[in-house]
Amino acid sequence: MRHHYCLTVDELLKSRKSDTVFIFGSGYSLNELSETEWREMARHNTIGFNWFVRQNFIRVDYHLFREVSGSDTDPAVWKPAIKEYADLLKNSPHYENSVMVIQGGYKALNGNRLISMRLLSRDTRIFRFHNNSRSIYKPPSKNISEGLVHGTSTLIDVVNLAYSLGWKNIVLVGVDLYDRRYFWLGKEETRNCDKTRQASHKQTHNTANRLIPFLGQWRELMEREGIQLSVYNPKSLLADVMPVYSKNSLNKTE
Repeated sequence: MRHHYCLTVDELLKSRKSDTVFIFGSGYSLNELSETEWREMARHNTIGFNWFVRQNFIRVDYHLFREVSGSDTDPAVWKPAIKEYADLLKNSPHYENSVMVIQGGYKALNGNRLISMRLLSRDTRIFRFHNNSRSIYKPPSKNISEGLVHGTSTLIDVVNLAYSLGWKNIVLVGVDLYDRRYFWLGKEETRNCDKTRQASHKQTHNTANRLIPFLGQWRELMEREGIQLSVYNPKSLLADVMPVYSKNSLNKTE
């Protein structure tokens, strides 16, 4: 078996196979999609991130890894979280040919640990990215070599990734924000990290207030460049700042 293959920027750019990409969050609405919808989305490129790795819905072409645990300082918390994450990747048929887009740099604790602990399959294709800003508004980077904007959440990194790699139609799926339910939990179950925040699964997602206006500005910027940023779930709070993707478009051939 060979060692991890680290892709160059040119190789990453050439790996894109369609003009449309579906980005998958982890909202509970993923459970409401039909097999036909999943099958049609699989005809295009797909990107997952963070704990979408728990899914059993669709082939993932790219997966962005940045944050996985509630603590980066307590080994009793982060070690089992990273081990669980790697096991999910290795055991899922949906990730057999995925490109792992992993945060790099001095502050990329989780990404550095995932690689240094040698938990990934040896033939995994990897691309290391760095962040050029966080917590502040900044337009998306046009070139991934400049680094990705983190802004208010990892979703911002992923949208910037899609923008920098040249997709013309970027669709956000399972990014609901109207509650804190996750697709792998029960319908009325609250995630442990929200319990520690003394929050309920019924409450608006903790990233919503800052994320919505951030992506609203990006949507306007991208639209001026002929790129459409849309949301799949019409109930998503993002529908206030971007168009809802037309499911009729799934049947179009690129």
